[in-house]
Amino acid sequence: MTSFLVFRDLPGVTRDQYAAAQRAAADAARRATADGCYVTYDGGFLLPATGQAICIFHARSAADVTTVNEIAGVPAANVTEAIDMRAAT
Repeated sequence: MTSFLVFRDLPGVTRDQYAAAQRAAADAARRATADGCYVTYDGGFLLPATGQAICIFHARSAADVTTVNEIAGVPAANVTEAIDMRAAT
C-alpha cells in the first residue's frame, strides 16, 4: 500500500476535537476496509499554532483516502502521496 498525507485546515480546533476527528477517521478506515477499500489511519499531528493538522494514511489510492475522510466527516484540504523515509526501528 502507498502512504498518503492528509493536510487539514482546522482553525480553533481543540485537542479534544482533534482527538474525536482522529477516532472518526480511524473508524471510517476500518469500515471502508471491511467493505474492501483497504485504508488504514496511522495517526497524525495537530499544529495548534497554525490551526492545521497532518494525518497519515495507507491505501491503494488517494481517492480511497478522500472517500474515508468524507465518510468520517473530517475536512481534508489536500491528500498527497508520500514516501516514508523514517528509519525502521
